[in-house]
Parts: sequence; structure tokens; C-alpha cells
Amino acid sequence: MADERNDFYTYAFLREDRTPYYVGKGCGRRAYRTNLPNDRVLILKRNLTEDEAWKHETYMIFVFGRKDIGTGILRNLSDGGSGGSSG
Repeated sequence: MADERNDFYTYAFLREDRTPYYVGKGCGRRAYRTNLPNDRVLILKRNLTEDEAWKHETYMIFVFGRKDIGTGILRNLSDGGSGGSSG
């Protein structure tokens, strides 16, 4: 069952030209566990339950599309909304 705390969020990793190349969901410092400078991590939506974060992640991946299946610009390899809790 999804966690009902409202401390999840969605984020995007940005290219140098500020376009997104990856969308994810997390809590805590998840979005910043990367070698990217902090100004290339964009928090999209905050104060979400885990279920809301999964749904928003899925929506944003749909909007921007995936490179691997020829629908858009993101490097995500799934449509989102799945996986374990990230904290």
C-alpha cells in the first residue's frame, strides 16, 4: 500500500539548455543524489502522497514523451508510476 504521508515530490533533471531529460518521484534528498549541479534539478510538485507523486510522474512523462520509444525528449525507460519508494 502506498505511503499516505505528504512528503513526496516530483522532479526533473535538466540539460544545460534547461530542457528536461528525466522525470522522477522521490522524498527527502532523492532528487539531489546525482552528480548534477543543484540548479539543474527542478522540483515540479511538492507535498504529495506517494500515490499522487507516481501519478504526476506518469503524467509528466506522458507530456514530454520518451526518447527510447520515439514519443519525446526524456531518457526515462518506463512510463512512470512504478518502482519502490525512494527516500
